[in-house]
Amino acid sequence: MPVDRAHLHRRYGPYLYGVGREDLRDFVAAVAGGVPGHAFASDAPAHAHPLTWDEDAARAGPHGGLVAPPGFAAAFAIEPFARAVADPALGLDLVRLLHGEQQLEWLEPVRPGDLLSTTGEITRIDAKPGLDVVEVTTTTVNQHGRVAVRGVWTAVIRS
Repeated sequence: MPVDRAHLHRRYGPYLYGVGREDLRDFVAAVAGGVPGHAFASDAPAHAHPLTWDEDAARAGPHGGLVAPPGFAAAFAIEPFARAVADPALGLDLVRLLHGEQQLEWLEPVRPGDLLSTTGEITRIDAKPGLDVVEVTTTTVNQHGRVAVRGVWTAVIRS
């Protein structure tokens, strides 16, 4: 059964996320070939960008300190999308749902100590032969009221 278009413009959030230094380092380690966590802490992973790992290099860099890599947005900006696709009101069959794609636009650096607030809105509901498409657009604002990340998250549901 197609997703009811009455849910278009349904909003989710705000969801708060405090960016911790160790969360950031664990993420960088996990995606850059290192081992996250303290028990098996290692030197900088081979593929870690210095602005995301090396505090001295980051302090001397253009942002004056450590910054999150682009993929880190998945740690906080996906929340409204996850809540939307699991919303019982939409009635999506999660067994048939695929995370189709995501687009992220970074407008401000994200740093340890930032408090981020993410909201989302269902901005597209389409029915195609054999598929439904639900798109959620998210906006993440930092503690200074500046937009840090905009995202577009697409779910494809096989019918």
